[in-house]
Parts: sequence; structure tokens; C-alpha cells
Amino acid sequence: MAARRKKATTRQTKAHREFVSEAEEILERMREDLADLADQRVQGADVDPDLVNRIFRSAHSLKGLAGMFGLDGISDLAHHVEDVLDGLRLGRTSLESPAVGLMDEAVTLFGTLLERIGDADYEAEATAAVTSLIGRIEGAVEEAPAPVGEFEGLDLDPALLRALTEYEEHRLRENLKRGRNIALVDTMFEIISFEEGLSELSGAIKEVGEVISTLPSPGEAPESQIRFSLLVATDTGATELSNRLEFNDTTVRPVQDLPAREPELASPPPRKVEPDPPESQEDLSLPEPASIDHEPEASRPESSDLASLKSISDTVRVDIRKLDELMNMVGELVIQRGAIDSIVSRLTADPETARLGVELSKVHKAVDRKLKELQSGVLDVRMVPLRQVFEKLSRVVRRLRRDLEKEVRLDIKGADTELDKLIVEELVDPLMHLVRNAFDHAIESTEERVAAGKPAEGTIAVDAFQRGNHVVIQVNDDGRGIDAADLRAKAERRGLVDPEDALSHKETLDLIFTPGFSTRDEVSETSGRGVGMDVVRNNLTALGGIVDVDSTLGRGTTVSMTLPITLAIIQALIVGTEEQRFAIPLNSVLETMLVEASSIQRSEEREMLNLRGEPLPLRRLSREFGLPDADPDAKQYVVVLGLGELRVGLLVDRLEGQQDTVIKAIQGPVHQVRGIAGATELGDKGAVLVLDVSAIVEDTVRRRDAA
Repeated sequence: MAARRKKATTRQTKAHREFVSEAEEILERMREDLADLADQRVQGADVDPDLVNRIFRSAHSLKGLAGMFGLDGISDLAHHVEDVLDGLRLGRTSLESPAVGLMDEAVTLFGTLLERIGDADYEAEATAAVTSLIGRIEGAVEEAPAPVGEFEGLDLDPALLRALTEYEEHRLRENLKRGRNIALVDTMFEIISFEEGLSELSGAIKEVGEVISTLPSPGEAPESQIRFSLLVATDTGATELSNRLEFNDTTVRPVQDLPAREPELASPPPRKVEPDPPESQEDLSLPEPASIDHEPEASRPESSDLASLKSISDTVRVDIRKLDELMNMVGELVIQRGAIDSIVSRLTADPETARLGVELSKVHKAVDRKLKELQSGVLDVRMVPLRQVFEKLSRVVRRLRRDLEKEVRLDIKGADTELDKLIVEELVDPLMHLVRNAFDHAIESTEERVAAGKPAEGTIAVDAFQRGNHVVIQVNDDGRGIDAADLRAKAERRGLVDPEDALSHKETLDLIFTPGFSTRDEVSETSGRGVGMDVVRNNLTALGGIVDVDSTLGRGTTVSMTLPITLAIIQALIVGTEEQRFAIPLNSVLETMLVEASSIQRSEEREMLNLRGEPLPLRRLSREFGLPDADPDAKQYVVVLGLGELRVGLLVDRLEGQQDTVIKAIQGPVHQVRGIAGATELGDKGAVLVLDVSAIVEDTVRRRDAA
């Protein structure tokens, strides 16, 4: 009954499921590391600092992750576990402290809390369990008093001792307790390669000891070199250590050199751990799940250890390349489905095989239905939220805010909008370029903004939303805007535009996408090298998308990117002109119509169509690729293409129906032809070229604006 009640009342959101997936991996690492720590505790061995640091980082990651999702109970408990581990790694808490034993209980409670996320009936009980365990942890923490004068006998510069962090002091203290030799390794490296040299030297030292601290040291050195001092602890003597470190300009000086110890022939017997008093033992025992759920004894599982082995999350991490292979196989099935459909049509058309054709048609429909479900499922697996990219943008903004000393707020909307994983990965660089440009080019200094009557704090807004079968991402800033006149003047000086050329406002703004063009007069660490906006356009075009810029001087700039939701299996409209056939992605087709030749209007060598009162620019598919024109007086089909707010009509001779296709890249010179996105197979009908709708629409709009 309890299990059924829990399942019925649990309502996990998609964000919660993502959190559980991440948190479960962290808990699994914590369980493994805590088991190793428990072994060290039982054997009376010295604490491995790397092990404690790993557990500390896991607790810190869990705290931050839970805080980001607003799960205060998990975040607060992780914070207290982090405090215990911090005390352990700094020597303030001993390994025998009851607080260390309570970490196992904390991990068990973490698992229960993750399993019951979204369960409204468990919230009050969870709060009580967390509060109780936090109280026990606080009561069990016993900090050891800081030793006084323990380093007085060391032959060390007091300035170096003062430079040690609290953690480094603790590691020095622990090594002294173990009776290890302390030495100071002085060395010099070339500045251009000191990272590699220092890493190699530290690795050699770690083979026989521990690097306690690494500090640049004063002293005479050539301008091209830098001096370092490494405080190390080792079981070998200073002379033997010096012989092992075959590095130029490196000396080893003993700080406290004890007589070399003979190797131990046998390990000491494990230390006997006395049992704790009953009250403390109860604190250190792992609780049964029923002790948290308060279920009766009869309903308890046979073993809490066995129950803890079950995964909480249903999420499985899969390499995107495996999904690509799966998608390719589904694509091949889609192509074969089309071939079977053609066979069915031929069989049913022949009276002698019509009955067989009908039976095959039934099987074909069943297979078609299941294949569509499989196709939809694979596509859904590839979809990821844009939040992954937007979180990276937030980190970039924080760094730029510090580096450029500008007060700028980043507003993000539509982070849950989903795109194909491959498209999301390719979006990182374009978005980063846009945000950097907005920071460096667009947003004014605080003084300029105040003088212009704007808020002292600038704003960069990133908004993502779905429009039909496309996703639109807009990056908007409230900065100085783009000065079209200044933009054109710079383009003329660089020979990109002839002074006699007439450019529309949009064409002038599009100059920022010219390779090597920059609106900045000087080069900075952030921009000004003429690299960025052309990368944005090229990356978007490769993804079958378009980028558009709009700006008002003094008010700000908006860059809009329109992208298909997926690049995997898509439906395509098969069209023909003369003897050639082409595929047009159906997600860019708004409508089709048959028009008379007399309906096509001509103005200044451009063809237009009156589409419900709005002028629709037309382009002939035959002329795009140098094919013969059809009879000018014959009826033709118009395929209305749309990307964002842009509309273009494509004139074709015939429509041959719709078909699921898999776009594949073309190797060789053909893939460089503008207007061709790739190729696809149509079963027994052979292969056809897939049109790049974004390129056709952009070229049409550019020609229209230039007129």
C-alpha cells in the first residue's frame, strides 16, 4: 500500500528528473569514496587527502545543484556534510569523530529524498528527517584545538610559513606526525613553458612523497625564467630525493631531515576499534528505509543495502554518436518503406496481383505505423533544452562583467525550448559571439548611459521560442545601436562597397556579416579582430537556419536566429523542373498552389505574385541551377517557403508528393553550391538534391532590398 501510495502522489517535473539524474551520479561517487574512507578508519591508516577532497567536492556539487533547483532540504544537509568534510581535510575534525560516521546516514537520506521528490505527502516528513540529522551532525562535530608552535623547529623562512593556506598547514602537520622528511625543492623554469615543467616535476615528487605547497619564490633569475619553491614531504632522505629529480636548475634542501627508515617487512596489525557507547552506535548505524518512512516492521524490505542498489533515476546517458547510428538505421528503414510503398502500388494496379497487393498493403500500413512511432521516439531522445547553452552564456556574462567593468544584466527566457542535440552544440559559438559583441560593441559605459537618459545597468535579453517547425532565438540589447552611415563609410574605405552602390538599410546592416569586417577601430581582448559575425552566419547557414539583424541608433540591436528543430529525419516535398527532381524540407513549406502564367507580375526584372493582397517575390527553380525554362505560357506550381517572417515563392513544373527523407552530406565540389543542403535517397527512385531553403530565402530578400 505504501509503495502504491507513493507512486500515486509523486509528481516529478522534467527539471526534477534532470536533477535526480545528476544527483544520483554524485551520490554513487560519494558512496564509493565513503566506503574507502571507512576502510581507512577501521584499519587505522592515515587519511588519504585526495580521497577526502573528492568527497568534499561531491558534497559541494550536490549542495550547489540542489540550491539551483530550489531544493532547500537537500542543499542544507549537503552544506553540513560539506562542513564535516572541510573540518576533516583541514585537520579540525578527526577521522574517529562520530560526525564522520553520520555521513553514511546522510547519503542514505539523500537517496530517499531524491526518490521522493515531488511527493507532496512526504514533504513534512522529509523536513523533519533532515532537521533531525542536521542536529545530530552539529552535536557530533568536535573540533580539535589548533596546535601552537609546532613549526618552530623547521628550517623554513617565516614568510613562506605565513604564505601557507590552512589546508597546506594541515598537510604539513600531518606529515610531521607521520615522521616524514620535509624538504624544500627550489627550481627555475622558462616562463613560456613553466606549466609543463612544474607539472612534470610535481609528478616526479609524488612518486616518493607529497607536494605540500607550490609557491613562486623571490631571488635572482633571468627575465625569461621564473623561480619556484616546492615544500615536499617524503619517506626518502634529501640526498636520495635530489638524485631522483633529474631537472636542471633544481636543488633540494632538507628542512627537517630525519634518519632514513628501514622498509617495513610486514604490515602492522589492524588497530582494534572499540565499540562506541550504545547512543553513539545508534548514530553511526545505517538507518533502514522504514526508519525514515515510519512504516511498520512487517513492511520493511529484507535489506536496506539491497534496496540502496536500485537506481533512483530512470535516466541513461548515451553517447550522441550512438544516437546518430540509430538515426541512420531508422533513416534507411524510412527509405525502404518508400520502396515497399512503390511495390504495393504496382501490385495493386495489376489485376493478377491485386489481392497480394492488398495483403501487402495491410502489412505495410502496420509497419509504417510502428516505424513512425520509432522515428518519433528516436527524435524525442535527441531533443535537449536550450538551458544547457544558456547556462554557459551566464558564465561568460559574469566573466565579461568583471573583465570589461560594465554593469550588465542577462535576461533569459525560453530555456526549456528544445532542439536537436547536434544543433544545440553548434549554437554555442554563435551565441557566445553575439553576447560578447553586445557587451563590447553595444552596451555603453555607465557614464554614457546616464548621459543618454538610460538606466546605468545595461540589459542583454536572450529569448527562445518555437514558431511552427522552427525555433527562433533572439539576442537583444539596449545599447547604442548600429550607426548605418558609419557602417557604410567603413565598408567603403575597405573597398567592400562601391560609393555609387545603393544599399537599403537592411543591406547596410548586413555588412557586419562580411568576413573580416569589424565595427571597432581598435583591437581589444574581447573583439575588434573582424572575427565573429561571419562565423555566426556561416554556422547558422550550415544548420539550415538564417540570421537577421535589426538595429535602431541609440536604442539597441536585435539579432534573430531561425533554426529547424532537427536535422535528422524530416519530411520533404518532392518537386520537379524539366527532368530534374529536388527535395524541399516540408517544415519550410507554408503552402502550394497552381497559378496561371498571367498571374505572375513583373517589375524591374523581378517576378512577383499577389498573394491575398501581399506581394510575394518569386524565384524559378530552373534558373537557380541553370536548367532550361519551362514554357512561359504554361501553368506552374508555386511552393511558398517561409523562414521566420520571410516569405518566398519557388516556381516549379510539378509536385511529386511528400516523403520522409534523411539528409546526407555530399562529398566533393557539389557540396559547395549555394542553395544545396545535401542529398537524400528515395528508395527505388534514386537520389535527389535537397534544397537549402535558408540560402534561397536570404538571396531573394537581399535582391528585393537592393532593388
